[in-house]
Amino acid sequence: MDWQILFILYVGMLFFLLAMRLEIAFALGTVGILGLVLLGRFDMLNSLGILVWNTTNSFVLTCIPLFLFMGEMLLQGGISDKLYSGLSKIIGRFPGSLLQTNVLSCAAFAAISGSSVATAAAIGSVAVPQLTKRGYNKGMILGSLGGGGALGMLIPPSIPMIVYGAMVNESVAKLFMAGLIPGIIAVIFFVSYIIIRVVINKDLVPEDVKGYSFIEKIKAFSEIYQFIILIMIVLGGIYLGVMTPTESAAVGSIWVMIMLVFYKKLNLAVIKKSLERAVKTSCMIFFIIIGANVFTFLIAKSGINHSLMDWVISINPSQLELLLIIFVIYLILGCLIDGLSMIFLTLPIIMPVIRQMGINLIWFGVMLNILVEIAQITPPLGLNLFILHGISKSPMEDIIKSCFPYFLMYLIVLILVYLFPILSLWIPLNMMV
Repeated sequence: MDWQILFILYVGMLFFLLAMRLEIAFALGTVGILGLVLLGRFDMLNSLGILVWNTTNSFVLTCIPLFLFMGEMLLQGGISDKLYSGLSKIIGRFPGSLLQTNVLSCAAFAAISGSSVATAAAIGSVAVPQLTKRGYNKGMILGSLGGGGALGMLIPPSIPMIVYGAMVNESVAKLFMAGLIPGIIAVIFFVSYIIIRVVINKDLVPEDVKGYSFIEKIKAFSEIYQFIILIMIVLGGIYLGVMTPTESAAVGSIWVMIMLVFYKKLNLAVIKKSLERAVKTSCMIFFIIIGANVFTFLIAKSGINHSLMDWVISINPSQLELLLIIFVIYLILGCLIDGLSMIFLTLPIIMPVIRQMGINLIWFGVMLNILVEIAQITPPLGLNLFILHGISKSPMEDIIKSCFPYFLMYLIVLILVYLFPILSLWIPLNMMV
């Protein structure tokens, strides 16, 4: 059977199972097994046990539950309000005031939790009631939280970066650091956008924004210094080569527990809930990774990957043409499935082509994660949109409209990273590892 027919058949089976609402992990695994049966490769089924073991027996992947546990401890312990309160006092009357606090708090929480959903939920649950009560424009509130919340995918540590690194056998530490400058650029864009909007239309923010003296701002530092230490532990240890991502996640988790003791928030209920949610999310991710590798195994054994590479070489696309096609595919998929699922579905197919074209995998990984961020605020299935809907009870169309400027700004960051690869590669090239 021609590889094109096989490819259409497997992809068709996959989307049929997804349309039947089968979980993506089992959809990928089912297509992988059925595909081997259709090829008559029953002998290959005996290899699946070893494949599953090799997939999960990875030191790199052990940092996923640790980072998730660290983020959940912060979320369940309810100390994200400390971060928010401290930053709001330091920002004071800066144009946009608490709207800027939303963005900066999201960036800081993203540098701790590694999760976009956790970031939007933690900061949104604190910010929405406070800003609504003070008279801030609802659209500006929701947009700053939706766009800022998605930073959890790009600013290190990032769960999608870990998954991507494990799947393409690339350094997770370097991937983490590669996302730092693009993440900072995104934050600068968001802050600048808010400044421009509130300067043009002063009705978007209340007139009686409270100012704080220099002494009060210094005192406010006491509310956030532990978060700064946590970020330095997690990112500094990786950059300096002192710790692996797994080790930094473990040390960071211990520091979070110390923070909870300091704020008198640590108890068995918080630990139990954090463990439950971290284990549940980790199991979901690992099941998807296993399913994706079974699907990858099918693609390799059926010869589709080599045939696809030969076909791409035959049409001789430029690097820009290839990446544009991939970007468009991801933007479309972002409307249909969540970001992690996009990675698992597409990497087995496109990665051989990416390698063949000689594209730097760290550079591509950053661009891929920006596209995953965009998926978080892309209707109809953007997870951050649902988080904000649940917190604010605002109509979904209002939330989508308020997040659209941030969608465009993420696209601009994507274009900048493509045009200037050094933005994502400078830190990895100078890491002390």
